[in-house]
This record gives sequence, structure tokens and C-alpha cells, in this order.
Amino acid sequence: MPGPLAPVVARIIDGAYRAYRANQALENTKTAAELAQLAAEIAERRQQIKNILRATIDAMAREIEVKSSTFAVVDRGGNSTVSRRGQENITFKEYIERKVPFRPAISQVCTVALQMPIKAPRRIRRKIVGDMVQTTIEIALKQFTASLFFEAVDEALEWRSPLKAEPNYNGNSKKALLGDPATRPKRFGSAVQPFWPRPKGLLAPDLVVVEYRQEPFETENVFAAVEIKFPGDWADSKQMKKYVTLMTPETGINPEKIGKEKVALLRVPEDCVGTEADEKKNHTIEQTRKKK
Repeated sequence: MPGPLAPVVARIIDGAYRAYRANQALENTKTAAELAQLAAEIAERRQQIKNILRATIDAMAREIEVKSSTFAVVDRGGNSTVSRRGQENITFKEYIERKVPFRPAISQVCTVALQMPIKAPRRIRRKIVGDMVQTTIEIALKQFTASLFFEAVDEALEWRSPLKAEPNYNGNSKKALLGDPATRPKRFGSAVQPFWPRPKGLLAPDLVVVEYRQEPFETENVFAAVEIKFPGDWADSKQMKKYVTLMTPETGINPEKIGKEKVALLRVPEDCVGTEADEKKNHTIEQTRKKK
């Protein structure tokens, strides 16, 4: 006999199917050659990041029992002294400076995604000499590339990576949508685009760092929910508040504080380890230390 959650689950599945069909209709407008080219590039990039991060993957495989919080101790946070737009570094200072475990590995993935993003054709209509003509442009999919890379690492670790790319959560119940095994995020997209579309009412942080990687990525097991922003994509207060609400526990002492402390903002390349801004900050810190 179905329980009280059955109608909710049914609506989620129905919404996912309708969104999936809409996405398939969009993909069907591409030629078979374009889709084949995109699929081939995705496969190539997944293998590429596995090769680039081989040492990291091997280390994570050995440290499977180690909590993520252990690795947060050595992280000094992002560069809140750097602003890309307006008062961004002040408005989101606490999220930027949040300690994020595995920042070097995350930085490496994001830097590769920024420098060598997967590109996809997109048809648009333009007015040329008074006539509307259809043309094709190429768009760089930086966030999609980064998510694919994180997923490739997770797959290489048999879905026991501490880094979960765009995991889905029910916005009302805050429950994670688990795949098989339970440490694998459930997807609703296509083989070419697994992360999109997602059913209405779901929230998916760009990256979630779990505390215990052998357990599902339910919010109580999340150490950090990381919003990643590439150039041209700006931090948004409403979006950050949604993630804080998602990560806020229902009970306990000062749940609002706990929820806020689980959310982080990582701007690429400003908050990545090894960037020019990062090197300048290291130099400044070293000069200040020498003067003391």
C-alpha cells in the first residue's frame, strides 16, 4: 500500500519525464553529426580529466575513510580581497572565505574547464541585410565541463568521491535524490546532457563536498555546498539564500548558523588555488610576515 510520499514521488517522476521530453525535442533539432561530435568530445574530456587528476584520484581512493573536514583545516578560503563586480567581495565575503576541502583538486578541474571548455553548436536567428536568417554559433559550456569532470572523478572512485557534481535535492523536504548506488546522484537528463533538465522544485548546488564519502549525500552529511561562478556569471543573493535554507537542519542548536556555514562561493579563477590573484595574495602575506 503506497505511503504518503507516493503522490509526491509520482509528481517528481512525471515532472522529470516531461522535462526530459522537452530537452529531447531541443536536442533533436541538432543534426546527428553535431550530437555525435559533442558525445565524442565529452568522452575525450572525461578521459582527459581522469589522466590529469590521476594522482588525486589515487589519493582519494586510499583515503576513503578520511573525513572531508580533515582537509578543510589547511584551506585558507577564497580571495575576498578581489572583486569582479560591484560590492561582490563584501556582499558574499563569508561565502568566499569559507574553507573548502580539496580546494586544490576543485581548482584544477575548474581551471581546465575555463581554459578548455566543451563547446556545443547553438542555432540562432539573426537579421542580416533586412532578412532573418538561421545561423549556428559555438558556445562554451564551462560549468557543464566542470560538472562532467567532477562526475568522471566520482565514477572512477566507484561513486565514493567526496565531490558530488550537481546532486539534486527536493526543495521542500530537503531530501537528496539518490541513484544506484546510493552515493551516486540521480539524473534526469540525457546521455549527452545528464545534469539538465531537472524537475521543477529541485535544487542542485554546483558541487557538494560530503563529510563521509561512503554515506549518501543527504544534507546532514554535507560539509560544503559550493556555488561555482565562471567569468560572466555573477553571484546571486537569492540563489545563495536558497542553498542556505536547503542546508539548514530542522532541529538542533542555532540551525540557521549551521546552514549558512555549509555554503561556499568559489569564483573561477579568483578563488582557485594557483591563480595569479592567489599568487599575489601569497606574496603579500609573505611580505607582511617578514615585516613582523
